Amino acid sequence: MSALYRWPDYDAVELHRARSARVQAFMREQELDALLLVGPDHIRYATDFRAHLTNESEWFAALVTRDGEAEIFLPYIDETIVDPYPELPWVRAVHAVASWSAATANPATWIAAVARAARSLGSRLRLGIDSVDQGLLSGLQRELDLTPVPVGTGLHRLRREKHPTEVLLLDAVSRVNAGAMEAALGAARVGGTDHEVLAAAMAYQQAAGVEFVTHSVCNLRNGTGDWFAGGRRFAEGDPFFFDIGCYGPGGYASDAGRTGFVGEPAPEHLAAYEHLQTAYRIAQDLAVPGAKASSLLAACNEYLESHGLGRTPYAIGHGVGLRICELPTLFSPGLMDEDVTLVEGEVIALEPETTVVVDGRATVFKIEDDFVVEAHGLRRLTEIPGPEEFVGA
Repeated sequence: MSALYRWPDYDAVELHRARSARVQAFMREQELDALLLVGPDHIRYATDFRAHLTNESEWFAALVTRDGEAEIFLPYIDETIVDPYPELPWVRAVHAVASWSAATANPATWIAAVARAARSLGSRLRLGIDSVDQGLLSGLQRELDLTPVPVGTGLHRLRREKHPTEVLLLDAVSRVNAGAMEAALGAARVGGTDHEVLAAAMAYQQAAGVEFVTHSVCNLRNGTGDWFAGGRRFAEGDPFFFDIGCYGPGGYASDAGRTGFVGEPAPEHLAAYEHLQTAYRIAQDLAVPGAKASSLLAACNEYLESHGLGRTPYAIGHGVGLRICELPTLFSPGLMDEDVTLVEGEVIALEPETTVVVDGRATVFKIEDDFVVEAHGLRRLTEIPGPEEFVGA
């Protein structure tokens, strides 16, 4: 089905209050006067303002005070506007910055705009920053008496455990992404191209009403790490995989993937895929509150390698939220800062991969789904939606 999805009704103001309360508590702990944010996910979390207009995320910035009020810097206005959004009354003003360019392309303009707004917060500022460019930050320090405090890692950690409304929105977009994967699998045909598979997925996502398509990749007769469609045509028996993602209303993400076959697969390919599914189930069964992040990948790879198959060469998973890939990182010790334990209420993606060599050619298989971590284990969110979940049904 390709139609508008019935996205869930939710109290956006209540969700903002819950997130803002956590941000304000974090700011008090860090003794911050304000935050200066440029990451669209951090801006959305702290202000509920949608700053993800394109894949280039350097166009926006937000100043957020300890009481939760915000001033936002926009690339599509030419003046300061006070109280611009009745539905976002905590956004007190928006200010113009250079249009359609990274802040680092017009640094003096950006520094002047931000400094003017920041001066109203006090003569001396302890300012939390996420990923502000060092050149821009140095310019602000020349204009203001400020002490910059890195807060990006702390904000990522703050967002791990999800509010129930966040889970509701993650569930909805995951269902849409699951439907898009079914559309993509159905588009694969002998003589068709890898681009057609991705086009079917994207058409489904856009018709359903997603905010933004994050990524759209397809591996057909490529090696591991070669993710991109290239206009290759399907032949009888071809295995392939794709990995797609999107943000739904509210800015919450889904990241998922599937392996498919065109026609009858070779026995060796089918056996490898079945082993991957078994390894996937092993990882899922281990993913309970208190489980170490590294234990999932270790168990998955132990099974795959014991059957002569290639291991998953990257993190078996990651968190999902206002960023398509966020904490926790589910990798190996030494390749993540902390081997955390899973916590109830967070949402993760699991994405094992394996490689099999048949007649001298390496073929890669992959599966990915989104899950919420509940008291006794995982609940899958990437479930195919029914027809009744769409407008007009």
